[in-house]
Amino acid sequence: MSRVKNYAKKTLLATLDPGHSIDHLFMNALDSIEEDNDIQYMGVKNVRQIPTSFIQTLIDNGFALHTYDGHSHNGRAIDYARINPITGKWMTGSSSGSAINVFYGINDLGIGTDGGGSVLAPALAVNCFGFISPLLAEEKMKRFTKKSTDGIEFYPSLGFISNSWKTMVKAIEATLPLPKAQKPILLHAPEGLIDSLPKESKNVLQKSGLKFETVKIPCFEDERQPMIEFLSKELQECDVFLNFENKVDFYGLGDSVLGHFDQETKAFQNKSGKTLIRVANMVKATALCVPAFELSSGFTLYCSSSLEKIADLLKIANTLRVKEDELIQRYFRDTAPYFEQGLIWNH
Repeated sequence: MSRVKNYAKKTLLATLDPGHSIDHLFMNALDSIEEDNDIQYMGVKNVRQIPTSFIQTLIDNGFALHTYDGHSHNGRAIDYARINPITGKWMTGSSSGSAINVFYGINDLGIGTDGGGSVLAPALAVNCFGFISPLLAEEKMKRFTKKSTDGIEFYPSLGFISNSWKTMVKAIEATLPLPKAQKPILLHAPEGLIDSLPKESKNVLQKSGLKFETVKIPCFEDERQPMIEFLSKELQECDVFLNFENKVDFYGLGDSVLGHFDQETKAFQNKSGKTLIRVANMVKATALCVPAFELSSGFTLYCSSSLEKIADLLKIANTLRVKEDELIQRYFRDTAPYFEQGLIWNH
């Protein structure tokens, strides 16, 4: 299929808005697509914190603004207005619309904001790559300092969501002047990580050939403060920290608004499968999630926010990526079923 035809179908699908995730569609984005260029579609979370200068940088580096994306109310960790297309459960927030539009193939890249997991968690919830860094438009983002629902002060980081590793790297390199990765890279991971992994992800890690030192993880009891203390310490002692998030918002809903009421709601919140992704931004780490074969799960990588260590992080992430599920591509990104004519009377 030609590039122009393929992108025309993306725009047509956006007019249907299957995920109820589009606030505004820029139909003329298609004018940017040519057979002999590599321009791709991007969607932007419809919030005031994202600087137009940052969007322009991406436009200047091969992306066309296609949609303004919906999001959960007031940065909430669960979006009760939108559904995860795979599970049928409430969608993970707050950059929910950006993740959904990338998942459906409407956009190649989503730009979101992350305060306490709001890019990384929705990306993992639909098996996409996610990336955040406080170095992205850093000075402008500092203006938006706020408090989390559990009283922790922070300002958001900008981040990217994509279902393509190549597209993710393209966006990162367009916005951060990264050097080549250094050798060797000091990698830390939790004790027992390999044994705790589901089967397919265990195979991926073992075949990657990565060598890492293990560290003991304390009992967090699903509280952010001990996670902050642990990750802050690790970022000082290694180049990259490797972890795994399993079944994000599948068995429970990681929503502190819901969880604050009583012991039962707190227990339900604690089943969300979200751990260190909730505090990556709060310690001003750069973080990246790599989707696994398993649903709503993936490896997560953290480093202190220097260009040299971000380059190390990308090098390690590249060894952990897997081929995207073919059924997802066929079932959700083939536009033909969305435009079936319905009953046709044949004589």
